[in-house]
Amino acid sequence: MQFSRFSAAALKAAPSICTIRFQQQIYKVEFQAFCEPGNEHRTPVLFLGGAFQSFSSFRSEAERVLTTHPVILADLPSQGSNDQLAPELSLEDYADLLNLFCDSQSLQRITLLGISYGSAMATLFAHRHPQKTERLLLSGITCFRRDSLITLLEDSLDLLAQGDMQAFATTAVCNLINHSRLTETDVSPTYRRLLFRQITRLNDNERMRYAQNTKRLLDFAGFTGFPQCPTLIATGEFDNFTLPAENAAVARQCQQAVFAVINNADHLAQFERKEAATELFHRFMKGDSLEGIQGTEIFNPQAFDSADQRLQSRQRPLAQPYLLKDRSKDKHHEVRIKNINFAGCELELMQSDLSLSDNCKSLWLEIPHTGNSYHVRILARERKTLRCLIIQRDLNHADELLDYLKHHLLLSGKDQQAKDNQQKMA
Repeated sequence: MQFSRFSAAALKAAPSICTIRFQQQIYKVEFQAFCEPGNEHRTPVLFLGGAFQSFSSFRSEAERVLTTHPVILADLPSQGSNDQLAPELSLEDYADLLNLFCDSQSLQRITLLGISYGSAMATLFAHRHPQKTERLLLSGITCFRRDSLITLLEDSLDLLAQGDMQAFATTAVCNLINHSRLTETDVSPTYRRLLFRQITRLNDNERMRYAQNTKRLLDFAGFTGFPQCPTLIATGEFDNFTLPAENAAVARQCQQAVFAVINNADHLAQFERKEAATELFHRFMKGDSLEGIQGTEIFNPQAFDSADQRLQSRQRPLAQPYLLKDRSKDKHHEVRIKNINFAGCELELMQSDLSLSDNCKSLWLEIPHTGNSYHVRILARERKTLRCLIIQRDLNHADELLDYLKHHLLLSGKDQQAKDNQQKMA
């Protein structure tokens, strides 16, 4: 592979293009390859990004890694800024396409860094092509079979198909950023608005690529095997999109895995805690000790305690009852909110109605204190009790729900008891 010297201008330049014949079709891989003098003999680190990321998203990580290793930034078809549509390809196909790219560039071994969506492809590559994988670093990975995550992804596809970009962008921002932990993660309103604006401005090609990538995730049946190489799986402490417990569960399946938690961060850990994340990533790539990095905790994945997976406390309103409206049928249901947080709620029907099930997609819960109604999806039902997901549709309404949860509610009995016990011990 031909490497060039890194600079901010070079990072923004037009990428190189490699064309590959795969399954009787021609695909293009867009890439940039950088190396500093004296490091040509080192194993290159190849970056695979997540949704809404481009090569520039990895500037800080690339600059740090280039001090010791060559860096390759790659966009496979429909990934990053690569505008080639590829609805026929599965996640497994992408792993094999990446293998052909390595062959075309005479890359005998690589270290892979996969972020979010890129983590699934990186894992598959490392498992299917172990002879080419020296080390593997994953951030924000899951097996994608959690009911709430599947519902969120399916809902985002519905909004995209309807062309409702305001609601689609709101849902995406609220999925990627843990709004109940904004104080801890230091995510500013400006950052949220910039991300929201970026997503609302996706062009037609970008929307189709998002839809195809999301469909691939939903079609993915799960991993049939896991990497054998040295592997680091990192997650934000408050990641509510791919939960820390889910990241740890994947790490437990890998033969040589270490599990790391980046404190006071969520799914966007590499942006929110850039210094800690970059130092963690770089040390692992060099094979150095991961102990003592400020803002991180290192675990043996087998010993990681995932007993309490809830990242948000549940609260109980004083005022009761509330109205649950089915807009598709123009029907109202009186409910009691047994508990609620930003992500979901547990409702008790005042009168049983067997028509309410997870097939209902037009349910809205009125919360008068906010002046708004919130879209809810039923995840499970037991007699008169509904366990529901709250899916945000308006960023201002989301902020008003946060204010309501912070200032107008009591903790549920279980959480209040835990809080009382903590105060007694203090």
